[in-house]
Amino acid sequence: MGQICHHFGWTLDYLLWGVDWRIVQRMLIDAPNYGIEEKEEKEISLKEQSAEDLKMMLERYK
Repeated sequence: MGQICHHFGWTLDYLLWGVDWRIVQRMLIDAPNYGIEEKEEKEISLKEQSAEDLKMMLERYK
């Protein structure tokens, strides 16, 4: 609510009691917004690994 007051230069008292909340909601809906670009999904490469391969990999991080 603080951002709404700051944006329009209103007091919190005016926002709560001086203006109809439905009007504020319409103002927020009509406000410009920015679409979020979808991130490209990375391909996952799968390899056959044995238990020994896993042990060797974990040993590197000890």
